[in-house]
Amino acid sequence: MKKMGSFLFLSSFIFLLFNPGLTQENLPSGVVLNSVENMYSHPSSEVDVVSQALIGTTIKILKTQNDKAGATWYYIETPDTYHGWIEGRAIRLYKPGEKSYASEGQVIEITSLMAYIYASPDVTKQKPLTMAPISTVLEIGKYEGRWGEVTLPSGQKGYIQVGDGQIKQAPFKRPRLSPEEMVALAKRFLGLPYFWGGTSPLGLDCSGYVQLIYRLSGLEILRDADIQFTQSGLLEVPKGQERAGDLVFFGQKGISHVGMMINEREFINATTHEKPIVQIGNLYDEYWQKIYQGCRRPK
Repeated sequence: MKKMGSFLFLSSFIFLLFNPGLTQENLPSGVVLNSVENMYSHPSSEVDVVSQALIGTTIKILKTQNDKAGATWYYIETPDTYHGWIEGRAIRLYKPGEKSYASEGQVIEITSLMAYIYASPDVTKQKPLTMAPISTVLEIGKYEGRWGEVTLPSGQKGYIQVGDGQIKQAPFKRPRLSPEEMVALAKRFLGLPYFWGGTSPLGLDCSGYVQLIYRLSGLEILRDADIQFTQSGLLEVPKGQERAGDLVFFGQKGISHVGMMINEREFINATTHEKPIVQIGNLYDEYWQKIYQGCRRPK
């Protein structure tokens, strides 16, 4: 997926340039309240989605604007330095001196594709309060047996099934997975729908998908396919030497698509080619060879 990452980075730089009292360290910040929130190219829900932010994510606020209806929008930066507009109702602003959500103490990292949070420790009494996608980190208090009590970013209490995640002490660093483990992880997403700008199991685009797989594998890379190719610090791999865990890039003129190799010939990707789902393709099929641009490997 190729979007407008360079433009958004430049606009953030200009904003800071003309607001010299602000720095990346003291920008106002907040936390995402809902399961999955779209980030838009402009302050409107009627334009293209550039990415998404997940519940519990701490974001920096670069700019505030009201739309014609008077609703507040924030121009934000996510932890991976990506920028976009998000509806104000989706964010809780931190109070001065407040520590970032789930930045210390006991937390649960969601490892199921999706985990439901309930008002009581029972799946039958009420509908879930909310849902937390894989990779989400939530504050958790007491836990015993099947259930644990979580505090959501809104401050609301709820209950999660402990089997949906791993309990850790924040801050933590995800362990680096082997290529074989990365492949097994990536295959868990097979058949999930393609969604332009998507970063969760509710819908994924190509670069959002490989970024998520790499993040869960202990590797942080940037958001869009073109900047993953040139700016993520990955090693160039000669054509014909691709192997499991490598990223392969495609496009007619520039980089517009990315997938991850699962063996020496096949790769897994979120694509609209033939079916709009996460699927396995053959790198040596004529379709992919015509638009093949290169391969990159983690150091």
